[in-house]
Amino acid sequence: MNFTEKKEVKSTDDRTKLKEANNSFTDCISKEFLSKFLAGEQVKVEDYCVNERERMQKLDEKLYGKLTF
Repeated sequence: MNFTEKKEVKSTDDRTKLKEANNSFTDCISKEFLSKFLAGEQVKVEDYCVNERERMQKLDEKLYGKLTF
């Protein structure tokens, strides 16, 4: 990757939507998952807040591109 090339500035509206989605996901995890996890229940984080996570991931991909590992 050429770090000197200019990046396209993404929509401020999309960034705002991503921040809102991130907050929704964080709130949902805190309310739905965390108490059960801390109580020692056998829970998986991927089973909780699926809609919020998918919305956040779609917006993230739109802004920053698809992550590849």
